[in-house]
Amino acid sequence: MDRATLSELQRLMERLADGDRAAFHPVFAVLWPLLRRFAARHLRPEEAEETAQETLVKIFLRAGEFDASRSALAWALGIAAFEIRTVRRRRLRRREESPREGELEGIPGAGPTPEEEAMARDMERMLQEALGALRPEDAETLRLYARGRRPAVAAATFRKRIERAMARLRGIWRTTDGRP
Repeated sequence: MDRATLSELQRLMERLADGDRAAFHPVFAVLWPLLRRFAARHLRPEEAEETAQETLVKIFLRAGEFDASRSALAWALGIAAFEIRTVRRRRLRRREESPREGELEGIPGAGPTPEEEAMARDMERMLQEALGALRPEDAETLRLYARGRRPAVAAATFRKRIERAMARLRGIWRTTDGRP
């Protein structure tokens, strides 16, 4: 999706969130092909179109919840990802699909699905890029905290450093919508 389309989607979603009913059709026109392709990559062909429709219904029902400071595309794809996971879990519960290795009789195993592994890799990459944008001392503070270690400073000082580093990391994350 090119930048012009992304900005148009953002503007349209802001209008929709503000209650402008004239934005329904243009939002549909932009999102429908994208959501169909996204669902088709993760579901069976007979499930993809219905899931894309369900996603659009949820987007339109929840349009008032859209936060204009966030990416409209990320918000829409987040809703789509939830719908896709729901369809896949429903299919597994109905035993329409044999359990993957590590699963017993339809009860999910301890291991992540390939989709979850791919999302985890993407999140790890984005987090590493965001950490790289932090000041070195902030990144080191967060690494120590993640490892359960603390430098030779007072506990309150370290907590304050963590709080500041996390605030800066959140700021970086928000300005890039999770795409450093």
